[in-house]
Amino acid sequence: MLAARAAALALAASFAAAPLPAAAEPHHALRYDLAVDVPLTIGAGALYFGSELVKPRLAAEECRWCDPPGLDRDARELLVWSNTDPARVTSDVLAFVAAPAAALVPLAVAADTRDDALLDALFVVEAVAIAADLNQLVKFAVGRERPFVHFGNYADPDRPADADDNLSFYSGHTSMAFSFAAAAGTVANLRGYKSAPWVWGVGTALASGVAYFRVAADRHYLTDVLTGAVIGAAVGVAVPRLLHPREPKDSGETGDARVTFVPLPIGLRVTF
Repeated sequence: MLAARAAALALAASFAAAPLPAAAEPHHALRYDLAVDVPLTIGAGALYFGSELVKPRLAAEECRWCDPPGLDRDARELLVWSNTDPARVTSDVLAFVAAPAAALVPLAVAADTRDDALLDALFVVEAVAIAADLNQLVKFAVGRERPFVHFGNYADPDRPADADDNLSFYSGHTSMAFSFAAAAGTVANLRGYKSAPWVWGVGTALASGVAYFRVAADRHYLTDVLTGAVIGAAVGVAVPRLLHPREPKDSGETGDARVTFVPLPIGLRVTF
């Protein structure tokens, strides 16, 4: 699983290196500081993968949240497959291959230059890495028992306990997929790419599929994937908007609202 997540981030970063067609008109430039953004992204990624390596020490040995509420029980009875392996594999493929590709390929195609494509990829991966760290923090703190463990839904009755057994809340797969979709869609909006609606639509559809298959695979409850969707999307929107707003195109346009005081012979004019 750790290798799959590493491959997803590597795949995401690699798409920006493809040859790019020249745009008819330049799109919006976004603010960035490589001295901040690169260490932040690398640090957030390292923190996530480091926490995966020491998961047996950080994860709760006994569940802190064991019994699911009625909503989760009802949703599980409705959605869980009798054979959960195909659903689990499908969720992995969607989260670690399809979602990064759907996020990064359209940005690489729409970007004006190779540098812009690389920056777009950086902005998206930065948001995804931060969302992953937040997810890990909550998982280790909450210690919710996974549904397949709670209901004994596994083939081997003598199955040994695993460090991942009490990390159900909230869904990391779902959070990752929605953070990819929302970050890519937000960057496309900020850039002014015409493909932005498609980025949002395809990315959200794939992320919703991830959420469904995680429940179908009995790896998460409904509340796990709903929370992952909300938080992943929120981080995916917030990080690019806060860290990478539009640069002004000319002296008459500014990325932020500003007030200018102009002295006049009979008073003061205030312009916004």
